[in-house]
Amino acid sequence: MDTSCTYEQPSYSPPPTTSTQYSDHLIHGNEQQQLVMMELQQMFRLDKPTLLQIVDYFDKELKAGLLDDRSSDLNMIPTFVTGHPTGGEKGTYLALEVAGMDIYACQVKLKGEQGKLAINQYQYKIPQDLSSGDDFTVLVDYIVECVSDFLTRVGTQDRLVYPMAVSFGFAIKQTGLDKGKILSLGYGFSYPNGVGVDIVQLMHERVRLKSLPIKIVAIANDAVCTLLAHAYQHPSTRIGIVHSLGTNCAYYDKTRKVTKLKIHNTATIESEMIINTEWGNFGSSRRTLPCTWFDRKLDRESINPQFHVFEKMTTGVFLGEIVRIILTYLVDRDLLFRGESSPMLNTPYGFDTSYMYVCEVDQSPELDDTRIILEDMMNLTRTSLADREIVKKVCELIGTRAAILVGTAIAAVVQHMAMSDVGLGPNDDGCAICK
Repeated sequence: MDTSCTYEQPSYSPPPTTSTQYSDHLIHGNEQQQLVMMELQQMFRLDKPTLLQIVDYFDKELKAGLLDDRSSDLNMIPTFVTGHPTGGEKGTYLALEVAGMDIYACQVKLKGEQGKLAINQYQYKIPQDLSSGDDFTVLVDYIVECVSDFLTRVGTQDRLVYPMAVSFGFAIKQTGLDKGKILSLGYGFSYPNGVGVDIVQLMHERVRLKSLPIKIVAIANDAVCTLLAHAYQHPSTRIGIVHSLGTNCAYYDKTRKVTKLKIHNTATIESEMIINTEWGNFGSSRRTLPCTWFDRKLDRESINPQFHVFEKMTTGVFLGEIVRIILTYLVDRDLLFRGESSPMLNTPYGFDTSYMYVCEVDQSPELDDTRIILEDMMNLTRTSLADREIVKKVCELIGTRAAILVGTAIAAVVQHMAMSDVGLGPNDDGCAICK
Protein backbone atom coordinates (compact mmCIF):
# COMPACT_ATOMS: atom_id res chain seq x y z
CA MET A 1 0.00 0.00 0.00
CA ASP A 2 1.34 3.41 -0.93
CA THR A 3 1.91 5.51 2.17
CA SER A 4 2.87 8.70 0.33
CA CYS A 5 1.04 11.89 1.13
CA THR A 6 0.79 15.28 -0.55
CA TYR A 7 2.43 18.23 1.21
CA GLU A 8 -0.29 20.04 3.08
CA GLN A 9 -0.77 21.66 6.44
CA PRO A 10 -2.25 19.41 9.12
CA SER A 11 -5.84 20.12 9.96
CA TYR A 12 -6.73 21.17 13.47
CA SER A 13 -9.90 21.28 15.50
CA PRO A 14 -9.68 22.85 18.97
CA PRO A 15 -10.18 20.28 21.74
CA PRO A 16 -13.19 20.45 24.04
CA THR A 17 -12.73 23.00 26.81
CA THR A 18 -13.48 20.29 29.38
CA SER A 19 -10.50 18.17 28.32
CA THR A 20 -7.67 17.78 30.83
CA GLN A 21 -5.27 16.35 28.23
CA TYR A 22 -3.57 19.71 27.78
CA SER A 23 -2.99 20.70 31.38
CA ASP A 24 0.70 21.31 30.62
CA HIS A 25 -0.10 24.34 28.47
CA LEU A 26 2.47 27.01 27.72
CA ILE A 27 3.31 29.36 30.56
CA HIS A 28 4.48 31.92 28.03
CA GLY A 29 3.28 32.69 24.52
CA ASN A 30 0.29 34.31 22.86
CA GLU A 31 -3.06 32.74 22.05
CA GLN A 32 -1.97 31.49 18.61
CA GLN A 33 1.08 29.79 20.11
CA GLN A 34 -1.08 28.20 22.79
CA LEU A 35 -3.43 26.83 20.16
CA VAL A 36 -0.69 25.41 17.95
CA MET A 37 0.86 23.61 20.91
CA MET A 38 -2.52 22.06 21.68
CA GLU A 39 -2.63 21.02 18.03
CA LEU A 40 0.76 19.34 18.26
CA GLN A 41 -0.09 17.65 21.55
CA GLN A 42 -3.24 16.28 19.99
CA MET A 43 -1.24 14.88 17.07
CA PHE A 44 1.64 13.28 18.97
CA ARG A 45 0.11 12.03 22.19
CA LEU A 46 -0.98 8.40 22.24
CA ASP A 47 -3.98 7.30 24.28
CA LYS A 48 -4.48 3.81 25.72
CA PRO A 49 -6.86 2.54 22.99
CA THR A 50 -4.31 3.54 20.33
CA LEU A 51 -1.50 1.77 22.18
CA LEU A 52 -3.55 -1.40 22.60
CA GLN A 53 -4.33 -1.29 18.90
CA ILE A 54 -0.60 -0.99 18.10
CA VAL A 55 0.11 -4.03 20.30
CA ASP A 56 -2.56 -5.96 18.39
CA TYR A 57 -1.17 -4.87 15.01
CA PHE A 58 2.36 -5.80 16.07
CA ASP A 59 1.26 -9.23 17.28
CA LYS A 60 -0.44 -9.90 13.94
CA GLU A 61 2.72 -8.82 12.10
CA LEU A 62 4.86 -11.11 14.26
CA LYS A 63 2.70 -14.11 13.47
CA ALA A 64 2.45 -13.27 9.77
CA GLY A 65 6.24 -12.91 9.54
CA LEU A 66 6.72 -16.34 11.09
CA LEU A 67 4.35 -17.79 8.51
CA ASP A 68 6.07 -16.55 5.34
CA ASP A 69 8.26 -13.80 3.93
CA ARG A 70 5.53 -11.93 2.08
CA SER A 71 2.74 -11.09 4.52
CA SER A 72 4.41 -8.84 7.09
CA ASP A 73 6.45 -5.68 7.45
CA LEU A 74 8.55 -7.66 9.95
CA ASN A 75 11.11 -9.93 8.29
CA MET A 76 11.14 -12.28 11.32
CA ILE A 77 14.43 -13.81 10.23
CA PRO A 78 15.31 -17.21 11.74
CA THR A 79 18.87 -17.08 13.06
CA PHE A 80 19.44 -20.84 13.45
CA VAL A 81 20.76 -20.07 16.93
CA THR A 82 19.11 -22.56 19.28
CA GLY A 83 19.61 -23.36 22.92
CA HIS A 84 20.58 -20.99 25.73
CA PRO A 85 23.96 -19.90 27.13
CA THR A 86 24.58 -21.25 30.61
CA GLY A 87 27.57 -19.16 31.67
CA GLY A 88 29.73 -22.26 31.79
CA GLU A 89 31.00 -22.13 28.19
CA LYS A 90 34.79 -21.81 27.68
CA GLY A 91 37.09 -20.99 24.77
CA THR A 92 38.76 -18.20 22.79
CA TYR A 93 36.85 -16.72 19.89
CA LEU A 94 36.96 -13.77 17.53
CA ALA A 95 34.02 -11.46 16.94
CA LEU A 96 33.50 -8.78 14.33
CA GLU A 97 30.77 -6.16 14.45
CA VAL A 98 30.01 -3.55 11.81
CA ALA A 99 27.68 -0.98 13.39
CA GLY A 100 27.02 2.08 11.31
CA MET A 101 30.39 3.56 10.34
CA ASP A 102 32.21 1.73 13.15
CA ILE A 103 33.99 -1.61 13.06
CA TYR A 104 34.65 -3.48 16.30
CA ALA A 105 37.11 -6.38 16.24
CA CYS A 106 37.13 -8.46 19.42
CA GLN A 107 38.98 -11.35 20.94
CA VAL A 108 36.69 -12.95 23.53
CA LYS A 109 37.90 -15.43 26.12
CA LEU A 110 35.02 -17.25 27.77
CA LYS A 111 36.15 -18.51 31.17
CA GLY A 112 32.95 -20.17 32.31
CA GLU A 113 32.55 -19.79 36.07
CA GLN A 114 29.06 -18.27 35.86
CA GLY A 115 29.70 -15.98 32.95
CA LYS A 116 33.22 -14.72 33.51
CA LEU A 117 34.97 -13.47 30.38
CA ALA A 118 37.74 -11.24 29.09
CA ILE A 119 37.54 -9.06 25.99
CA ASN A 120 40.31 -7.53 23.91
CA GLN A 121 38.71 -5.03 21.55
CA TYR A 122 39.79 -2.48 18.99
CA GLN A 123 37.66 0.01 17.11
CA TYR A 124 38.06 1.15 13.51
CA LYS A 125 36.26 3.84 11.54
CA ILE A 126 34.89 3.34 8.04
CA PRO A 127 35.96 6.30 5.87
CA GLN A 128 33.04 8.34 4.58
CA ASP A 129 34.05 7.72 0.98
CA LEU A 130 33.48 3.99 1.54
CA SER A 131 29.83 4.46 2.55
CA SER A 132 28.76 4.20 -1.09
CA GLY A 133 30.06 3.02 -4.42
CA ASP A 134 29.64 0.61 -7.30
CA ASP A 135 31.57 -2.34 -5.83
CA PHE A 136 30.57 -3.72 -2.44
CA THR A 137 33.79 -5.76 -2.36
CA VAL A 138 35.76 -2.56 -1.75
CA LEU A 139 33.98 -2.11 1.60
CA VAL A 140 34.42 -5.79 2.51
CA ASP A 141 38.13 -5.61 1.70
CA TYR A 142 38.49 -2.66 4.08
CA ILE A 143 36.71 -4.62 6.81
CA VAL A 144 39.01 -7.61 6.26
CA GLU A 145 42.03 -5.31 6.38
CA CYS A 146 40.87 -4.10 9.80
CA VAL A 147 40.59 -7.71 10.98
CA SER A 148 44.13 -8.36 9.72
CA ASP A 149 45.42 -5.37 11.66
CA PHE A 150 43.63 -6.57 14.78
CA LEU A 151 45.17 -10.04 14.56
CA THR A 152 48.59 -8.41 14.33
CA ARG A 153 47.84 -6.46 17.50
CA VAL A 154 46.64 -9.42 19.58
CA GLY A 155 48.94 -12.03 18.10
CA THR A 156 48.07 -15.47 16.73
CA GLN A 157 49.30 -19.01 17.21
CA ASP A 158 50.71 -21.10 14.37
CA ARG A 159 48.50 -23.88 12.97
CA LEU A 160 45.47 -22.50 14.80
CA VAL A 161 42.39 -21.36 12.89
CA TYR A 162 40.26 -19.05 14.98
CA PRO A 163 36.46 -19.40 14.88
CA MET A 164 34.83 -16.02 14.30
CA ALA A 165 31.28 -14.73 14.48
CA VAL A 166 30.32 -11.70 12.42
CA SER A 167 27.60 -9.17 13.07
CA PHE A 168 26.48 -6.61 10.53
CA GLY A 169 23.99 -3.81 11.04
CA PHE A 170 22.41 -4.80 7.73
CA ALA A 171 19.18 -6.73 7.26
CA ILE A 172 20.32 -10.24 6.35
CA LYS A 173 18.11 -13.19 5.47
CA GLN A 174 19.78 -16.23 6.98
CA THR A 175 19.50 -19.70 5.47
CA GLY A 176 21.88 -21.26 7.98
CA LEU A 177 24.01 -20.42 10.98
CA ASP A 178 26.83 -19.28 8.68
CA LYS A 179 24.86 -18.40 5.55
CA GLY A 180 22.89 -15.25 4.81
CA LYS A 181 22.08 -12.86 1.97
CA ILE A 182 21.86 -9.11 2.46
CA LEU A 183 18.29 -7.79 2.15
CA SER A 184 19.18 -4.12 2.60
CA LEU A 185 22.18 -2.13 3.78
CA GLY A 186 20.75 0.84 5.67
CA TYR A 187 22.73 3.12 8.04
CA GLY A 188 23.59 5.41 5.12
CA PHE A 189 25.36 2.73 3.04
CA SER A 190 24.62 2.57 -0.65
CA TYR A 191 26.08 -0.28 -2.71
CA PRO A 192 23.54 -1.51 -5.29
CA ASN A 193 25.52 -4.71 -5.93
CA GLY A 194 25.64 -5.45 -2.18
CA VAL A 195 21.99 -6.44 -1.93
CA GLY A 196 21.57 -10.18 -2.46
CA VAL A 197 25.20 -11.00 -1.62
CA ASP A 198 25.97 -13.97 0.65
CA ILE A 199 28.03 -11.94 3.08
CA VAL A 200 29.79 -14.91 4.73
CA GLN A 201 30.82 -16.40 1.40
CA LEU A 202 32.20 -13.06 0.25
CA MET A 203 34.00 -12.53 3.56
CA HIS A 204 35.58 -15.99 3.30
CA GLU A 205 36.82 -15.24 -0.22
CA ARG A 206 38.48 -12.00 0.87
CA VAL A 207 39.87 -13.59 4.07
CA ARG A 208 41.50 -16.35 2.01
CA LEU A 209 43.14 -13.76 -0.24
CA LYS A 210 44.72 -12.26 2.88
CA SER A 211 45.68 -15.72 4.20
CA LEU A 212 44.16 -14.96 7.59
CA PRO A 213 43.75 -17.86 10.09
CA ILE A 214 40.00 -17.36 10.40
CA LYS A 215 36.87 -19.41 9.80
CA ILE A 216 33.54 -17.65 10.04
CA VAL A 217 31.29 -20.04 11.92
CA ALA A 218 28.27 -17.85 12.58
CA ILE A 219 26.59 -14.70 11.42
CA ALA A 220 24.37 -12.76 13.76
CA ASN A 221 22.52 -9.49 13.86
CA ASP A 222 23.57 -6.94 16.50
CA ALA A 223 20.35 -7.52 18.46
CA VAL A 224 21.04 -11.27 18.47
CA CYS A 225 24.59 -10.63 19.72
CA THR A 226 23.24 -8.35 22.44
CA LEU A 227 20.86 -11.07 23.59
CA LEU A 228 23.52 -13.81 23.62
CA ALA A 229 26.19 -11.69 25.29
CA HIS A 230 23.85 -10.74 28.10
CA ALA A 231 22.50 -14.29 28.41
CA TYR A 232 26.03 -15.63 29.02
CA GLN A 233 26.09 -13.73 32.32
CA HIS A 234 22.32 -13.69 32.91
CA PRO A 235 20.88 -16.99 31.58
CA SER A 236 17.26 -15.88 31.97
CA THR A 237 17.70 -13.33 29.15
CA ARG A 238 15.22 -13.99 26.34
CA ILE A 239 15.00 -10.61 24.54
CA GLY A 240 17.77 -8.43 23.13
CA ILE A 241 17.15 -4.88 21.93
CA VAL A 242 19.37 -2.45 20.07
CA HIS A 243 18.13 1.11 20.07
CA SER A 244 20.44 3.93 19.02
CA LEU A 245 21.05 5.11 15.46
CA GLY A 246 18.76 2.29 14.40
CA THR A 247 16.55 -0.13 16.27
CA ASN A 248 15.95 -3.86 16.33
CA CYS A 249 14.78 -6.66 18.58
CA ALA A 250 15.66 -10.35 18.79
CA TYR A 251 13.84 -12.85 21.00
CA TYR A 252 13.44 -16.58 21.58
CA ASP A 253 10.49 -18.37 20.01
CA LYS A 254 9.45 -21.98 19.71
CA THR A 255 10.91 -23.46 16.53
CA ARG A 256 7.55 -25.07 15.77
CA LYS A 257 6.04 -21.56 15.58
CA VAL A 258 8.33 -20.65 12.67
CA THR A 259 6.12 -22.14 9.97
CA LYS A 260 8.32 -20.95 7.11
CA LEU A 261 11.16 -23.14 8.47
CA LYS A 262 9.37 -26.44 7.82
CA ILE A 263 11.64 -27.20 4.86
CA HIS A 264 14.70 -27.17 7.12
CA ASN A 265 15.90 -29.89 9.48
CA THR A 266 18.27 -27.74 11.50
CA ALA A 267 16.50 -27.95 14.86
CA THR A 268 14.07 -30.13 16.69
CA ILE A 269 10.48 -28.99 16.74
CA GLU A 270 10.45 -28.45 20.52
CA SER A 271 13.62 -26.34 20.61
CA GLU A 272 13.72 -22.56 20.92
CA MET A 273 15.36 -20.39 18.30
CA ILE A 274 16.34 -16.74 18.33
CA ILE A 275 14.29 -14.73 15.85
CA ASN A 276 15.56 -11.45 14.42
CA THR A 277 12.41 -9.35 14.05
CA GLU A 278 13.91 -6.41 12.09
CA TRP A 279 11.17 -4.38 13.78
CA GLY A 280 12.51 -1.09 12.45
CA ASN A 281 10.35 -1.72 9.37
CA PHE A 282 7.12 -2.07 11.37
CA GLY A 283 4.32 0.08 9.99
CA SER A 284 5.99 0.72 6.63
CA SER A 285 3.25 -0.54 4.32
CA ARG A 286 0.14 -1.19 6.40
CA ARG A 287 -0.51 2.05 8.28
CA THR A 288 -0.24 0.29 11.63
CA LEU A 289 1.49 3.27 13.26
CA PRO A 290 -0.10 6.66 14.05
CA CYS A 291 2.02 8.64 11.58
CA THR A 292 1.52 12.39 11.47
CA TRP A 293 1.92 14.75 8.54
CA PHE A 294 5.43 15.52 9.84
CA ASP A 295 6.39 11.82 9.89
CA ARG A 296 5.20 11.33 6.32
CA LYS A 297 7.15 14.37 5.16
CA LEU A 298 10.34 12.99 6.74
CA ASP A 299 9.69 9.59 5.19
CA ARG A 300 9.07 10.97 1.69
CA GLU A 301 12.29 12.98 1.77
CA SER A 302 14.45 10.16 3.19
CA ILE A 303 16.79 7.95 1.15
CA ASN A 304 14.45 4.98 1.68
CA PRO A 305 10.82 6.20 1.57
CA GLN A 306 8.17 3.72 2.76
CA PHE A 307 10.76 1.64 4.58
CA HIS A 308 11.81 1.53 8.27
CA VAL A 309 8.95 3.77 9.42
CA PHE A 310 9.13 2.57 13.05
CA GLU A 311 12.84 3.37 13.03
CA LYS A 312 12.15 6.84 11.66
CA MET A 313 9.68 7.54 14.48
CA THR A 314 11.85 6.31 17.34
CA THR A 315 15.62 6.45 16.76
CA GLY A 316 18.52 8.83 17.11
CA VAL A 317 19.07 9.50 13.43
CA PHE A 318 15.55 10.81 12.89
CA LEU A 319 14.09 12.30 16.09
CA GLY A 320 15.98 15.56 15.77
CA GLU A 321 14.86 15.85 12.16
CA ILE A 322 11.20 15.50 13.15
CA VAL A 323 11.74 18.32 15.65
CA ARG A 324 13.41 20.45 12.96
CA ILE A 325 10.51 19.89 10.54
CA ILE A 326 8.03 20.97 13.21
CA LEU A 327 10.06 24.06 14.09
CA THR A 328 10.29 25.17 10.46
CA TYR A 329 6.54 24.61 10.13
CA LEU A 330 5.98 26.93 13.11
CA VAL A 331 8.38 29.49 11.64
CA ASP A 332 6.44 29.46 8.37
CA ARG A 333 3.27 30.20 10.35
CA ASP A 334 4.98 33.14 12.09
CA LEU A 335 4.54 31.38 15.43
CA LEU A 336 8.20 30.89 16.29
CA PHE A 337 11.36 33.04 16.19
CA ARG A 338 9.32 35.94 14.81
CA GLY A 339 9.02 34.05 11.54
CA GLU A 340 12.80 34.04 11.04
CA SER A 341 14.92 30.97 10.40
CA SER A 342 18.64 30.24 9.93
CA PRO A 343 20.71 28.26 7.42
CA MET A 344 21.29 25.59 10.06
CA LEU A 345 17.59 25.25 10.86
CA ASN A 346 16.85 25.03 7.13
CA THR A 347 19.41 22.24 6.66
CA PRO A 348 18.00 18.70 6.77
CA TYR A 349 19.17 16.96 9.95
CA GLY A 350 20.66 20.25 11.13
CA PHE A 351 18.94 19.90 14.51
CA ASP A 352 20.93 17.08 16.07
CA THR A 353 18.98 14.60 18.18
CA SER A 354 21.41 15.20 21.06
CA TYR A 355 20.04 18.75 21.30
CA MET A 356 16.68 17.29 22.30
CA TYR A 357 18.03 15.92 25.56
CA VAL A 358 19.53 19.28 26.50
CA CYS A 359 16.23 21.04 25.89
CA GLU A 360 14.10 18.41 27.61
CA VAL A 361 16.04 18.50 30.90
CA ASP A 362 16.44 22.29 30.94
CA GLN A 363 14.78 23.45 34.17
CA SER A 364 16.37 26.90 34.40
CA PRO A 365 13.91 29.81 34.79
CA GLU A 366 14.96 31.39 31.49
CA LEU A 367 15.66 28.06 29.74
CA ASP A 368 19.27 29.10 29.26
CA ASP A 369 20.51 25.74 27.97
CA THR A 370 17.80 25.75 25.33
CA ARG A 371 18.84 29.29 24.38
CA ILE A 372 22.43 28.09 23.86
CA ILE A 373 21.21 25.33 21.55
CA LEU A 374 19.07 27.70 19.51
CA GLU A 375 21.28 30.77 19.38
CA ASP A 376 24.79 29.29 19.51
CA MET A 377 24.32 25.92 17.82
CA MET A 378 21.45 26.68 15.42
CA ASN A 379 22.62 30.27 14.78
CA LEU A 380 19.21 31.80 15.36
CA THR A 381 19.02 35.44 16.38
CA ARG A 382 17.81 36.37 19.84
CA THR A 383 15.03 34.03 20.97
CA SER A 384 12.20 34.80 23.36
CA LEU A 385 11.32 32.78 26.43
CA ALA A 386 8.13 31.69 24.64
CA ASP A 387 10.23 30.44 21.70
CA ARG A 388 12.41 28.41 24.02
CA GLU A 389 9.46 26.97 25.88
CA ILE A 390 7.84 25.86 22.62
CA VAL A 391 11.06 24.18 21.48
CA LYS A 392 11.41 22.39 24.81
CA LYS A 393 7.84 21.08 24.63
CA VAL A 394 8.23 19.95 21.02
CA CYS A 395 11.32 17.97 22.05
CA GLU A 396 9.38 16.45 24.94
CA LEU A 397 6.50 15.44 22.66
CA ILE A 398 8.72 13.72 20.10
CA GLY A 399 10.96 12.05 22.68
CA THR A 400 8.05 10.82 24.78
CA ARG A 401 6.19 9.42 21.79
CA ALA A 402 9.33 7.54 20.69
CA ALA A 403 9.78 6.00 24.14
CA ILE A 404 6.13 4.97 24.33
CA LEU A 405 6.21 3.37 20.87
CA VAL A 406 9.31 1.34 21.73
CA GLY A 407 7.70 0.28 25.02
CA THR A 408 4.58 -0.76 23.15
CA ALA A 409 6.60 -2.88 20.72
CA ILE A 410 8.37 -4.56 23.66
CA ALA A 411 4.99 -5.25 25.27
CA ALA A 412 3.81 -6.92 22.06
CA VAL A 413 6.87 -9.18 21.91
CA VAL A 414 6.57 -10.14 25.59
CA GLN A 415 2.86 -10.87 25.13
CA HIS A 416 3.66 -13.07 22.12
CA MET A 417 6.33 -14.95 24.10
CA ALA A 418 3.97 -15.45 27.02
CA MET A 419 1.41 -17.03 24.71
CA SER A 420 4.16 -19.34 23.40
CA ASP A 421 5.42 -20.27 26.91
CA VAL A 422 8.89 -18.88 26.21
CA GLY A 423 10.83 -17.72 29.25
CA LEU A 424 7.67 -17.21 31.26
CA GLY A 425 6.74 -20.73 32.20
CA PRO A 426 6.34 -22.12 35.76
CA ASN A 427 9.88 -23.54 35.70
CA ASP A 428 11.53 -20.37 34.38
CA ASP A 429 13.32 -17.77 36.46
CA GLY A 430 11.59 -14.96 34.62
CA CYS A 431 12.38 -13.24 31.37
CA ALA A 432 15.23 -10.72 31.29
CA ILE A 433 15.36 -8.03 28.59
CA CYS A 434 18.71 -6.51 27.66
CA LYS A 435 19.34 -3.34 25.69
